[in-house]
Formats: sequence, C-alpha cells, structure tokens
Amino acid sequence: MGVAKLLFGLRTCQPHLMEDAISRLDDGLRKAIEDIVVGGGPFFGDLQWRLASLPMRLGGLGLFSARDVGAYAFVASRAQSWELQDHILRNGGVVGLDPDYQQALERLNVSLPDLDIGGFSNKDTAPSKPQKTLANALFSKIAQSLGEAFDLSPRQKAVFECLKGPHAQEFLTVIPIEGLGQCMSAVEYRTILKYRLMIPMYPEDETCPICRKACMDKYGEHAVHCKELPGAGISAKKEAPVNFLTDPTEGRSTLRPADLLVFGWGEHACVDLTGVSPLVGLKENGFLAGLAARKAESKKVDKHAKACAENQHVFIPFAFDTFGSLAPEAINFLTRVQRVIHSNCSTPRGQGFVFGRLGFAIQKGLAAQLVARLPSVLM
Repeated sequence: MGVAKLLFGLRTCQPHLMEDAISRLDDGLRKAIEDIVVGGGPFFGDLQWRLASLPMRLGGLGLFSARDVGAYAFVASRAQSWELQDHILRNGGVVGLDPDYQQALERLNVSLPDLDIGGFSNKDTAPSKPQKTLANALFSKIAQSLGEAFDLSPRQKAVFECLKGPHAQEFLTVIPIEGLGQCMSAVEYRTILKYRLMIPMYPEDETCPICRKACMDKYGEHAVHCKELPGAGISAKKEAPVNFLTDPTEGRSTLRPADLLVFGWGEHACVDLTGVSPLVGLKENGFLAGLAARKAESKKVDKHAKACAENQHVFIPFAFDTFGSLAPEAINFLTRVQRVIHSNCSTPRGQGFVFGRLGFAIQKGLAAQLVARLPSVLM
C-alpha cells in the first residue's frame, strides 16, 4: 500500500480499522531509516525512531509515523468536512454525531487527555484548521515528554533542545544539486544524521588521528572542536579587505577583515561569520539552547561595531552553532536577503530557500570535521 493511499485511509476510516496497515508501514519506515542512518549497525533504538518521526520544527526529521498521524487524522477530516457532510446528507435524516465519530473522539481523548476536544463535537465550535490544531497538540505533547519517556542524559537533553533551535533543521529541505555544492557523500550525510540522532560513532579514549593531542569521545564533540583538519576538502574563501580596520601608521591589519562586504545595505555592511559549539562546557543544569551563538554575536559586536560605525559602515555579526541554529542578527540578515531575492525573481522559491542553503553549508562543513576522524571500518 502506498503512503498516499494509507493517508487517505487514515482520514476516511476509523482508526481501529487501520491498525494492521499502520503497523506494516511503520515497521517498513523504521527499517528504511535505520538502514540509511546506521546501515545495519547498532545504536538505532526507540529514541532515534522517536526523533526521526517528530516534525522538523520540533527537532525531528519530519518522517511521520503512521501511528501518530492515525491518532488524529480521522477526527480532523470529519471536522474539516462538516459543511460538506451536511450538504450531502441534508435529506437523509442524519442528525447529530454518528457512532463512528464519537468512538474516534473517545480514542483521541486517550492520546490527548489534556486537550479540550469538546469543540470537535459541534460544527459551530470546531477549529477552522482541525488537522493543524490536533497535530500541533499531539507532537508538542510527545516532545515535552521525551526526556521523561527515555530518561535522557544531560547531553541528550541539550542536543534535543539545540535541534529545536531557529532554522536548525532547514538543511533537510535542500534538494541535492552538485553544481551548487548542495551535495554530500553517503558517508557524510549518514554521519550528520548520527550526530543529530545521538548515535555513538567513535571508540572512546582513542587519540584523535588528526591532531594526535586529545582523546576522542564517542559522540564526536572533539571532532567538532579540533582545529587541525588537513585534507578534509574545505576550500578557503577570500575575505573582503576593509581599510578602516588597518592601522595607518603601521600599514597592517589590526583586526580581521570582513568575511563579507555587502554594498547598498543603506550603509555598506561588514558581515563577520562565527560558528560555535553549544555543547562546550555543558553542565548538568542551566543549559539554554542558542545561548552560545548569542554570546558569540555579542562579543563580535563589542569588538567590531564601533570601528565600523565610525567609518559609516554597518556591522552585522553572523553567529551560528554546529546544529545550524542562528543568532537573531543572522536571522534578520538572511530574512532581508531572502526578501530581496524574492522581489527580483518571477518565480520565487519557498520561504526557507536561503536558510536551507546556509544550513546545508554548515552541516557539510561539520561533516568534513566528523568524517576525517571516523574509524576506517565506518567509512
């Protein structure tokens, strides 16, 4: 049975009638994801399946489980088509709720006991977008209870919070195009998924094969921070020289040149990129997702903003973390860039086009760091 046919069945048939189809599809979907991520290897468990099946905005891969969708699809479909049902059955003598719908509501109440579903009992009080309402309620409940359901460690909780950060999952929406650099090898993509799904990749306490100064950890945090990366395939881009960052008496740069110089930004804008790991110095309590990127943004402003302002330039800090979450100034910058692109294109791309390309570039760079240190048996 195809996915489209199954979804049609979930929306038009009572949930209990679809149990066998739901189980079959979920078993096949989980096996396919497991093959892609670990290739038959270990460590793909219930936690990884749960993360993969969450919406991207909640830190998942957006590969919805049929069982999750089946919890609300029938009720949402009936509520959404209430006016049409009344029109079709206007001479049929059908009044009030039918037993099938009542039974589905009771089943839904088991999945969402805290949600007031009374409004779904009347067409005048039913939400205008019932499927979105129910899906948001269900997946939010699942995400909120994830820590308790799987007894997550402090690191796992921190990673999950990072995956929910602003635009952290945008890279998943990018269409692979080799000519634009929007492509990864199978090993790179699998490694990125393992890193985000919290799957061990490295033998613990072995010396880093690149720097030979520190020990590896199983999740790859040293690989993210290690500054030595010969032969990883990352090409250096030229920076933009900015005259006012040069000491006129010595004729040499006293500050780093801008990573990007943008003309016509009201005043010309100097953009400085900085990437950080949000898990550096992770403690048992007090972790706040996005804080590392915001701190890096603030430090850049303190260092460069005054010199830029004194020379009629705007300074834009562009801070991001290794999970792809962006600091506020970076989001504002890309939002404006995206708006300009859309205003100059007859057929503009989707709203996340610019964010998706940037997110992919971040993850591709991270993949190079991780893959360069993988044991040869996992290549």
